[in-house]
Amino acid sequence: MLGDIKIIELSNTIGGAACTKMLGDLGADVLKIEPPKVGDPSRYEPPFLGDGPEPERSALFLAYNTNKRGITLSLETEEGRDLLFKLIEDVDVIVESYPVGYLDNLGIGYSALSAINPKAILVSITPFGQTGPYRDYSSSDLVIQAIGGHLITGGDKDREPMAFPDTQSAFITGRNSGIATMAAVLHQRQTGQGQHVDFSEMEAFAQVWHANRYSFTGEISGRGTGGGQGNVMDSMHLEAEDGYITLATAGTSGADSMDAWADFFDLPEMKDPKWKSMRVRRENWQELKALVESKLKKMKKYDFFQKAMEKRLVVGVVQSPQDILNCPHFAFRDSLVELEHPVVGNLRYTGPGFLADNENTASQGRAAPTMGQHNKEIYSDVLGLTEQQIELLAGSGVI
Repeated sequence: MLGDIKIIELSNTIGGAACTKMLGDLGADVLKIEPPKVGDPSRYEPPFLGDGPEPERSALFLAYNTNKRGITLSLETEEGRDLLFKLIEDVDVIVESYPVGYLDNLGIGYSALSAINPKAILVSITPFGQTGPYRDYSSSDLVIQAIGGHLITGGDKDREPMAFPDTQSAFITGRNSGIATMAAVLHQRQTGQGQHVDFSEMEAFAQVWHANRYSFTGEISGRGTGGGQGNVMDSMHLEAEDGYITLATAGTSGADSMDAWADFFDLPEMKDPKWKSMRVRRENWQELKALVESKLKKMKKYDFFQKAMEKRLVVGVVQSPQDILNCPHFAFRDSLVELEHPVVGNLRYTGPGFLADNENTASQGRAAPTMGQHNKEIYSDVLGLTEQQIELLAGSGVI
């Protein structure tokens, strides 16, 4: 889909890697540049596959760097910067996630890059943006969840805020900065001009319903009670015989969704008028939960899911990662791809979440690059360096 777009990645964060992974999965030609010898910091993040902590075995790096070629290059050396300038002469986008001012201090900031390639787009991904009182502060996934307004909604109301698992800020950063990049590319194709995209992880994370709800109504989305804010029928995880189920009244067909669920469970007491109001259901959630689970605990989660959905009721199965990899719906739609890595072997990945002309755009891609895997291809075939020149650059720590 994006085969004519050339991207250089200078990222050293998961958010930047997630951005270029998304674009690479869509067919963009992504070249990832890492520091010589040490490589990307995420190469040293656990968990590791196989024989322990090695830079080619980090599951985190392997997950966020598919469909990229990879080279090593020191931006701290004059020779390295000269090689970078040659590489950017014919690219569309440079994605970087270094601290504010780092590239400028090296003489390779936006003004220097655009002087060489006026159509080049520089996407700078930082925790708080290029301007403002927080611009020089460091951050982490937990910090972004907290300061972006998301943490306040997690966990029970009588406990401390609870963080969402995994790298949530990286995922949101990757998606939103990828969209921003594509908007800049569209502008570039229409005008022939590049631009500097200043991306703030904090601001991206603040684009959630909770902040807008308060802005519009003055109401604050508080933390819940017992999970799902005590809302048994719309957000709480309920126990089945072999796992968990989430029910919903929203989207359920029929004039009265509670009556529909009462008929399905054969629980006429659920038709009691006291359960009609969401407010009352929340106030008496323990009673309603016990009533529903008296039936659910006798049912297999996938049997329940299929029977309920066939009745036009809305229900979700709480799937584990193993469930997802074995999901028949994923298999039918070819949503998972298998890519061969030269060190760890065959790996299964989730795709981009859509099909284009019935094809998974990531299915013909490549696994994450090993450190410097494409040095010869880029430095020799693209830049025209001789084997001796490449050896000298490697020996001096430039590549």
